[in-house]
Amino acid sequence: MADQSLLTQAMDRVQNRFLLTNLLAKRIMQLRKGSEPLIETNEKDFEVIALKEIVEGKLEWDVTDGALPVDEVQAPLEES
Repeated sequence: MADQSLLTQAMDRVQNRFLLTNLLAKRIMQLRKGSEPLIETNEKDFEVIALKEIVEGKLEWDVTDGALPVDEVQAPLEES
């Protein structure tokens, strides 16, 4: 389990808790599927490895405006 200071450092770098959550989830999944860590570590906890990669600036990401135009948003289906 990651310590609070590591999480705080990652949050300072990413600036958005929702984006940080998504970055961690995707990177942890990659590590579980066999991707090599981008940092030198003896750590076995994928969460800690991913956080350290973010803190050390080893991961890159793009933030895009994911908003859909109003005419492309679908209303939920009504139950019959």
